Amino acid sequence: MNKTINWKAGILAASLLLGGCTANAQNWRHHSHHHPYRTVTVVTTPNSAPRVSNRFSTKDRLAMALAYLELNKDLTIKKYAKMTGLSKESAEAELDAFAVDKNNPIRLIFKGKKKLYVKA
Repeated sequence: MNKTINWKAGILAASLLLGGCTANAQNWRHHSHHHPYRTVTVVTTPNSAPRVSNRFSTKDRLAMALAYLELNKDLTIKKYAKMTGLSKESAEAELDAFAVDKNNPIRLIFKGKKKLYVKA
């Protein structure tokens, strides 16, 4: 009788051990798709200075802006970009630089969310 109990206990222990490993392996595979500490790396191109057109010099573009403001009450970034051939980003940066320079008569005003440049 002792041999039978020991043999049954051994089989039970072996089956629990093997069954537990299988269950654990299944559990691991089931949860392998969920990574609570997953790291995501986003790669972007670095910001570089906008390229300025060589067609007109900065002085020429300032003269164009002032001539436009002689005939019109304000100048938008979009209009300046179209006149000079600059990108909108370059046009905005250049108009902002003109507005900051106290020697230039161009000033920045806001009309709602829109940036406008006027002659002081």
